[in-house]
Parts: sequence; C-alpha cells; structure tokens
Amino acid sequence: MSDTMTAVRNQVSGTLIERAQTDGDFRALLKSEPHKALQQLLGVDPIPGFKINVIDEKPGEINIVLPAEIAQDELPDELLDLASGGVSFSAFVASRPIYKPAK
Repeated sequence: MSDTMTAVRNQVSGTLIERAQTDGDFRALLKSEPHKALQQLLGVDPIPGFKINVIDEKPGEINIVLPAEIAQDELPDELLDLASGGVSFSAFVASRPIYKPAK
C-alpha cells in the first residue's frame, strides 16, 4: 500500500475511532452498519464494495490489525481521489462539518 494510501487510511481510522469514543450513537452505528457510519462521517462511502470488520476491544485485550496489501487497481475511484489529490484528505477535513464531541 502506498504511503499516501496508508496516510489516508490512518487519518480516516483515527477520526472514526475518535468519534466512536465520544459519541455512543455513532459507536453503535459503526459497529452495526460501518458503511453508514463512513457515509455519515465523510459524506460518501469511499469503499462500498469492501467488507468492514469493526472489533470492539475488551479490557485485557489488544488487537493488532495488519492491513492487506491492496493494488491501486482494486480500489474504488472515490478512495483513489482521496489519496491521489483529486480530492485531498486535507481539503476534505477543511470542508466537512467539524465534529465536536458533546460535553
């Protein structure tokens, strides 16, 4: 996986985790319907053909996920746009509604 794709994946994963830790409804949606959670967070589901597994870590557990090697020709155009600069991730972050956790 390219460095750009890794950076996009890490940024999106980090944002999903951050929101799930502060928003119980979003956490439940992410666990039950991860594609809908992505749609809610990004405004689009950039990986509609991919299966998404969400693992709810338990106390005393640590899960290490080794990402699959994915060739660029396997990725949907929307995800390639995020990674290639067609729509930069920083532009996405700057233009999307800012998520503010409830206090």
